[in-house]
Amino acid sequence: MKTIKATIHTELITSDDSKHTYEVIKRLDGVVGEKGCLISLYPTRNETNAFASDSTLNHLVSHMQELGLNELRIINLFSVVVDGKLSAKGLQVDVENLQYIESIISDKSFDDYKFIIAWGNTMASSFACQRTKAEVLNIFKKYRPKAKVFHITTSNETIDVDFAHPLFLGIRANSDKWKLKEITITPQMLEIPEKE
Repeated sequence: MKTIKATIHTELITSDDSKHTYEVIKRLDGVVGEKGCLISLYPTRNETNAFASDSTLNHLVSHMQELGLNELRIINLFSVVVDGKLSAKGLQVDVENLQYIESIISDKSFDDYKFIIAWGNTMASSFACQRTKAEVLNIFKKYRPKAKVFHITTSNETIDVDFAHPLFLGIRANSDKWKLKEITITPQMLEIPEKE
């Protein structure tokens, strides 16, 4: 018989009023792996609910080890903390959040991270969302022109969706093995829409 102790460390970087969460960091003690930086859609955690269950974070943590990761920095397209589903109505480009993302990608320490896109295909008709996605990809290409970009896929080859969101994978393929797959950023993805 043996006792196994597993610790998951969580860090949140938020605004002083906790209305914005810029980053959630998950680290697994005692797990050998690499570091990942994942871009998703929007946060639901802040200091007032840091210990509450969050489906997206739960799915990611559950699959970190098989993804070969022992640290995952989760950054979102939008920093405003929401209860429930984010609405595209009235959504604005989050300039401050984009500046935060740029500060991370441009930092020398980012060399140690795999860049993973997991923002899904929701809000395809939202100007703010599409512009923000293009801005993030352009920031990445500016500072990391030769670096690889990954998305999460699974051992189930029928579920191979570009930039799949962890909730989608958690519903469709939670019991499958998750893996990182390199994806090509096309010139079309880098085009920044100018107007709504």
